[in-house]
Amino acid sequence: MELFTGTIESLRDFVDTAPQKRAWSENPSGHWPTGGGRNIVLKEDMALELGSPEKESVSCLLWTENLPGIADGRITLIGPDFPESEGKSLPLGKVVLVGVEGFTEDNAYDRHKELDFLRYDLDLKGFMMRAVSQYMREWCRISREALLQGFSATVLGSALMALFKDRPYVKAVEVIFFTSSTSDVSRLREITAPAEQIIAAMNKMASEMDFECGSCDYQDVCDEAEGLKRMRDKLMEKSREALHG
Repeated sequence: MELFTGTIESLRDFVDTAPQKRAWSENPSGHWPTGGGRNIVLKEDMALELGSPEKESVSCLLWTENLPGIADGRITLIGPDFPESEGKSLPLGKVVLVGVEGFTEDNAYDRHKELDFLRYDLDLKGFMMRAVSQYMREWCRISREALLQGFSATVLGSALMALFKDRPYVKAVEVIFFTSSTSDVSRLREITAPAEQIIAAMNKMASEMDFECGSCDYQDVCDEAEGLKRMRDKLMEKSREALHG
């Protein structure tokens, strides 16, 4: 099942032309200490802020069953790395690309939600994250101590990959960060907007069980995404079965 093919292709085009691009391989053996569930970074202890309410912020999860299209283990950064930016407040763009298998009309919604919630399981000492899923935003703080100890895009990307790869249906993970400029992150929001609409349509179908297409704000989205139409049909079938016992 594919829902985000067009968005992933547009993202690739954008990243390929970025001038401030660096890439690393994940470091699965690099163990950053946990925060013990107390990941609060106060302003007086903060060395770097990413995606604050005063800055542009975009966080997006995209999955595909086209495994060769995911550069497994690659962490790409467009813009300055965290240790290079002490004392600053930067915009933040984050995209997690996940190669999966076995996604169907029956399980795609539940699996997407499971993957999306994984970011809340991050427990990294000196790193604080607050997310607003419906606006695809993340606001992060990194402490002065963590930055001095080498907390970087590679550390964060590797920790994210470890969480995703713990799921049996995840076969490849790639992470892309943007810290370059407000204009770049704003452009990323434009590129990922179609995916945001698809996710919103999935949420509406699954949570409201509302299949009145003529009155739905996402009718155009479903009409353009074949996978969403099949998901809608499956949910309608389940709803009828539940209604009639």
